[in-house]
Amino acid sequence: KYSGEAEQARTTLGCPVAVIPNGLPLPLPVARQPGNRLMIGTAARLSPDKRLEDLLGAVRLALPDLPPFELQIAGGPDGGHEAYAKGLRRQARGLPVRWLGELPGTSQFLETCDLFVAISEPAGCPNATLEAMAAGLPVIATDHGGAREQIAHDLTGILVPARQAAPLAEALVRAARDPELRARLGRAARAESERRFTVSRMADDYLAFVGISRKSVPAEPV
Repeated sequence: KYSGEAEQARTTLGCPVAVIPNGLPLPLPVARQPGNRLMIGTAARLSPDKRLEDLLGAVRLALPDLPPFELQIAGGPDGGHEAYAKGLRRQARGLPVRWLGELPGTSQFLETCDLFVAISEPAGCPNATLEAMAAGLPVIATDHGGAREQIAHDLTGILVPARQAAPLAEALVRAARDPELRARLGRAARAESERRFTVSRMADDYLAFVGISRKSVPAEPV
């Protein structure tokens, strides 16, 4: 799914390896209208590996310098991590946070956002950031794993060091206070999605890896 694991796969498996990032269906572009509050969104299971405590800590640090905003968190607690989810709610007290719970899909949620944040440390090709990019959202993500291969810093999004509240807070303030920056990053993210992260490109990559031409694939199931 991402180049960072390719060499390990070659060494471990002793076979040819191809890096094939995920692809997603592209939604229709959304014309976002500015509201009274900046809507910051993230979509993640309430699980320790998603590092949501880092996001809440950075939001609290950035709070004095942010314009009016709301942080929307889409995702429910993973089984066995209910105590972690309760701890997040305690940490969020006094912050403008809305807990949306598990959603059947993210498309409508992303349409309500002005800025998307993903601060886990993905070891693959995370769909959450791809979905946000495809929706034309500016994305702040951790400079780690597959996310750093999806996003070009300051071109298609903003990358920040993992587990450091101050740089994340600075990025939140910078993006929140600069609508032209958000618009530029969002347009570039959408264009990058159209270029690199479509289902068609992913299918072509898999077909090429196994030596099948698209012309030999039936148009309809047989």
